[in-house]
Amino acid sequence: MILGIGTGSVLGIAGGLFHMLNNAIYKSCLFLTAGAAERRAGTGDLDKMGGLYKALPATFLAAVIAALAISGVPPFNGFFSKWMVYQAVISMGQMSGGGWLWIVLLVAAVFGSALTLASFVKVIHSVFLGQPYGGPDKPPVGPKAGLLVQLSVLVLAALCVIFGIWAVQIPLAKMIYPATTAPGVLTGWQPQLATGLILLSIAGGLVIYLLGTVSKVRRDDGYVGGAKITADMRFSAGDFYQTISRMPFLRRFYAQARQSSYDLYDLGRRLTFYVGSILRALHSGLLLTYVAWCIFGLLILVWFFLSVGR
Repeated sequence: MILGIGTGSVLGIAGGLFHMLNNAIYKSCLFLTAGAAERRAGTGDLDKMGGLYKALPATFLAAVIAALAISGVPPFNGFFSKWMVYQAVISMGQMSGGGWLWIVLLVAAVFGSALTLASFVKVIHSVFLGQPYGGPDKPPVGPKAGLLVQLSVLVLAALCVIFGIWAVQIPLAKMIYPATTAPGVLTGWQPQLATGLILLSIAGGLVIYLLGTVSKVRRDDGYVGGAKITADMRFSAGDFYQTISRMPFLRRFYAQARQSSYDLYDLGRRLTFYVGSILRALHSGLLLTYVAWCIFGLLILVWFFLSVGR
């Protein structure tokens, strides 16, 4: 116990604050990279973008790092704060004597991170990778990102790396734990060791790749769906999830998601306009209607106060 509250609660508070800080970092980076890419492509339509990594290499690098960070991929800062939240949920679930609610919350959080990664794989591929759009309605090419924009996104991307590898030493020790007036809590995650192992595995993969290229390698044309890939073939963002959209179990949810059926902002917008349409219908402009509504409201108030006074 720490300061009269459980370790899980302290982890949850610290992890929540750290996650808010990380959100400000990698989302700002993503917004800036999105603006730079849209300005260069002349449009924000994913189907009309592509191949911008050559024109915007610094923006591409920053967007990849920020996308990995927001998706909770180690060793970036988003993973560390999510790890603290996950551990807090597990700790509070154990302290509460079991139950199943904490398991549902944990699975939902991990599943949300996986969906976030899938969505950003689509965005990064559609904007920066693949082939540029060459249709007749292609918008004119805009200017490249300025020096200040490139510097800004690179600094934010560097913070995603620094706050992930040295999370305990810098953001937690200097910002988060002093704000919670609680001592540091061990999280069980060692970012430096994990980063070293990740780099070691990447280096091992590169060595295996280089050893494989020593001997003569057979090269052949690429095929997609049994068709040979040609120079005029291009895969747009709308085709990225064609496999999922055709699965019997998921295609209905996919179609509803394309109609914003699960978008809380869109649902709130629909509810607001629906209530607004009812209120507009009530305002008919007739004085007798307004007087009737006033009398009706007074009757309800009188009935309410009489009921409470009994």
